[in-house]
Amino acid sequence: MHTKNDNSINSFIGNSTYFSGDIETDGPIRIDGKFKGRIISSGMVYLGRKSLSECKIFARDVIIGGTIKGDIYSENSLKVLKSAEIIGNIYSSTIQMDDGVIFDGECRILSKEEMKSLIDKRKIERI
Repeated sequence: MHTKNDNSINSFIGNSTYFSGDIETDGPIRIDGKFKGRIISSGMVYLGRKSLSECKIFARDVIIGGTIKGDIYSENSLKVLKSAEIIGNIYSSTIQMDDGVIFDGECRILSKEEMKSLIDKRKIERI
């Protein structure tokens, strides 16, 4: 049985896969390949070390290990691994960034209530 607090991977895009479009899921998703679009998850989003994404992410928790061009909205926590490259803006209530990360953008830490409101507002925008 799947619950919102379940950390097992619900959806997976492998390293030899390219996917373009929008993904909406209640559970965790892992991307190791190439992705272009939007991800909306009430769970965790994990971008693997070799992933290459051009997208917007709206999620409860986010872990970035690869390259992403786009904005990240993490309601609860964002962890950025040393292998990551982010070109875009970060909005989260908690951020942990390893040494060696490449980051070009704006970073805002907001309360969980402000994050929820911002995510709800931005999810409906189709930019």
